[in-house]
Amino acid sequence: MKNLFLSFALIASFCFTYAQYPREATWLSTINGFASQDAVNGVQKDVVLFVGSSTFTMWSSLKTDFPNSKVLNRAFGGSMMTDLLYFFNQVVAPYSPRQVVIYEGDNDLFGTTKTADQFMDDVITMTRLINIYFPNAKILYVSIKPSPSRTSAFAIYQAANLLMKNYADKYDYIDYADTWTPMLKPDKTPNATLFGSDMLHMNASGYALWKTILEPFLLTSTGEPEPTNDITVFTESTHGTYHDPSWVNVTAPSIFTTAKAEKISCDSAYFHNGKTSLKIAYQSSTSGDWKACVAAKDWVKYDISQMKELEMYIYAPTKVDSINFPYIYIESGTGTTTEKLRLSKYLTEIPAATWTKLTIPIQDWKAKSPSFTYSNVKTIFFSQLNINSAPIAFFIDDIVYRAESGNDPGTNNSGSVLIDFGSTNTTTSGNWNNITDHQAANTELIDDKGVKTGVTLKVADPFYNGYNTSGISSATGDAAIFPSTATSDNFFGHGNAWGATPANPAGIITLSGLDKTRYFSFKIFASRPSTTDNRETKYTITGSETKTATLNAAINTDKLAVIDSILPDNNGTITLTCEAGVNNTSAEKFYYIGAMKITILDNQTSVNAPYIGDFNAFYVNGEICIKNYAGSIMVTDLAGKILAKKMTNNGKAQLKLSKGIYIVNTSNSNSKMMVY
Repeated sequence: MKNLFLSFALIASFCFTYAQYPREATWLSTINGFASQDAVNGVQKDVVLFVGSSTFTMWSSLKTDFPNSKVLNRAFGGSMMTDLLYFFNQVVAPYSPRQVVIYEGDNDLFGTTKTADQFMDDVITMTRLINIYFPNAKILYVSIKPSPSRTSAFAIYQAANLLMKNYADKYDYIDYADTWTPMLKPDKTPNATLFGSDMLHMNASGYALWKTILEPFLLTSTGEPEPTNDITVFTESTHGTYHDPSWVNVTAPSIFTTAKAEKISCDSAYFHNGKTSLKIAYQSSTSGDWKACVAAKDWVKYDISQMKELEMYIYAPTKVDSINFPYIYIESGTGTTTEKLRLSKYLTEIPAATWTKLTIPIQDWKAKSPSFTYSNVKTIFFSQLNINSAPIAFFIDDIVYRAESGNDPGTNNSGSVLIDFGSTNTTTSGNWNNITDHQAANTELIDDKGVKTGVTLKVADPFYNGYNTSGISSATGDAAIFPSTATSDNFFGHGNAWGATPANPAGIITLSGLDKTRYFSFKIFASRPSTTDNRETKYTITGSETKTATLNAAINTDKLAVIDSILPDNNGTITLTCEAGVNNTSAEKFYYIGAMKITILDNQTSVNAPYIGDFNAFYVNGEICIKNYAGSIMVTDLAGKILAKKMTNNGKAQLKLSKGIYIVNTSNSNSKMMVY
């Protein structure tokens, strides 16, 4: 198709160089939300990945409809295929899918000038991109549906469906699911009973039909049990006196005490982990009522259908007898609730001045509320039960849905560790390590499940001037794994004197207590917007060997410094040195570190994961082209195998390459390059 070359040019720019895309801002919040979910729950791998527009976004029962497949939904409502292409690195690439299920076209071909052929060009581009990254993955095209509200587009929808079917028929790894025909009545008009009131999106009957259509195409699990990650609801609040994602409702004469109206209070005097807990303080009275709910950050919804139990820690300064306990129940994202359970069934008393673990089997709710949507859970409610003769107060902390009782998946050097360097005013809630002492931090780290790792982080050489709060409020691209509270501040130092402040050549951080048999990989973010010079920071990580990476913090919104596969030294220690890079042009040689993710692995990865550099590499007519660059280059495949070393001539180097994705390394940076 004549526009296919253009489509590949666009995707090369979109996915690998992050050129400006006019629809980017529309989806940044949603894309960052996906990254936040992954930061909390872990990145799922080998999934059956659903991507596309609102038809998939609104499929709230997706996981329960396909229990034999490891499904993950990364659709975003209102999207077009070009949006999906642009955010490929965020919604497809991280999950190493076994199968990608695609629904787009509804929006591409309605109210636009795009033709069916042009839409098919985008479909093929996405298909080839998936095939290059994941050559063993299967792909399922889902036909555009016949929505009654869009009958004016039926002709172009049917043309696009035919193009997708014909293309899928050519390849064994591509399937085509016809949803159009089954959604028509015998007279070939849309069956309106399958749609909601807007006659665009489907109702429950529509999704029930789609379940029967898609199920035969979906890959099922291998028979081995899939690991299920724990889900943390609360471990720390972003406010000192109240928890924002919460709600309290009281009917007098009952009382529920709060520091801020309609919000559960936080308390810094009692906590199990972190610095705060939630305060449940009430007095239940006859003819009165109260209820209070708690949710995770940003009111994120969770799938607990495969969870075993709800776990939390509970504390009271003075003993609380079970007769004074409230009810507990859970609420879905649509406002439906389970039956209430008596907290006294699971705890006979809250002993004085002792943190006590409370566990409630999810099956107890399932037995009472089998039709509740456990794949779409938003809040945990406490509510009035018995009448109290005196005020009651207790504190709860570390609220987690557990995959298995007592599951400590991150204990001692496994999983991931998340670190926010910076101000005490912009700490990151959840299972994050907030490092705010820029001169002498000395703290044991927790992992992303909230489990103590036995690893100690120390600031061995201080960042003299401490921290700033001049980072960015929202990260994109590769950096979207970090929330705004982590990207908005930094530790910083300066290699030269800064006014009357002497030079601070390096800030040094040590990690000790590491497992000497395991590999540690690092993703580092820093940002200092509103500067016009180069604020390149060089990060040197030393364990049993030394590796380096650089990152220009000036106006950085999406890039990371990445160093993979470092074994600790013989003492179980890794040292991170931060200093100005050779390209740093600031007079004071400012350098920064704002956030870091440490991933701990049993085996070495083959090559440092590349970050997007400050240049674009293109492949045209057998030549690699790099604008405004003269010098040596090295070309590797994605596994790190060196394919060629060349000298450029006027920014060009001749090299014969087959179709695929390559890494082009210069003396300063590196970039991904697509050959098609």
